[in-house]
Amino acid sequence: MKHTTLSLIAAIVLACGTSCGASAQIKKNAMVYICTGNYSKVYHLSRSCKSLTSCKGKIKEISTGEAVKNGRHLCKVCKEKASKRR
Repeated sequence: MKHTTLSLIAAIVLACGTSCGASAQIKKNAMVYICTGNYSKVYHLSRSCKSLTSCKGKIKEISTGEAVKNGRHLCKVCKEKASKRR
């Protein structure tokens, strides 16, 4: 029984793949916004994201793929908005 349950969970995770989650649905070549401040570690779907108002650097437009390659993850505010649209 335990093996069957683990197999089922593994199958669901594999079936989900990269299509699950708000950030996974954003194409790698989609343009996103980052703050160039020293402590910024996220990217934003919109230049008007309320989290970007506290940016101490410049706001720069880059591809999602580039943002992820540089170790950034999707902003919580943007992630919530993206999941509500689905």
